[in-house]
Amino acid sequence: MKILAILLFSIIFVSACIEQPREIKEITIPGHGSQVYTFANDIKAASNVFANDEQSIRNIFLQNERVMLVFDGSSQQDNAYFTVVVTNLGKIQTYLAYEGRIFSFEPLYFTGDKWYDRTGTEILKPGLNNSLWLKGPSTGANGTSVTVEGNTIYLQGTDYKNLTLAADKLVLVVFDYKPGS
Repeated sequence: MKILAILLFSIIFVSACIEQPREIKEITIPGHGSQVYTFANDIKAASNVFANDEQSIRNIFLQNERVMLVFDGSSQQDNAYFTVVVTNLGKIQTYLAYEGRIFSFEPLYFTGDKWYDRTGTEILKPGLNNSLWLKGPSTGANGTSVTVEGNTIYLQGTDYKNLTLAADKLVLVVFDYKPGS
């Protein structure tokens, strides 16, 4: 009986000492003071989201003072998801400020053939160079990814979790941050 108790204690002690993988949701960047960047998801999981050309995606943010943030405003559910995604993308502005760059997003949305600015005022369809298109489960997402075609970035997710993973991936790409770096 005593040997069984010692054996059981040993197994419990050893299993407690084995390091379990843990989620990492916060990072710091050298040169950014005490700024902590907090992510919605584990950055290792976010880093696994597909991106077709990370350097071109990053360059759009580094080479422009403004990127248009475009989405189809026809789905209330996707609009709610996009609100969270845009909030999470605010880290990009903070990062670029620490890098000595002024940067902003210009949100635009459309429903049908009508286009609107950030105040909900109807506008003419703008030229869409240097834009970030958000696609959610009800507004055209057919996967979870961050891709670039020309000067247009497409961030898409098939549900809320996947949208936040794709947004975290975009932030990691702009930061040029790889887990373990």
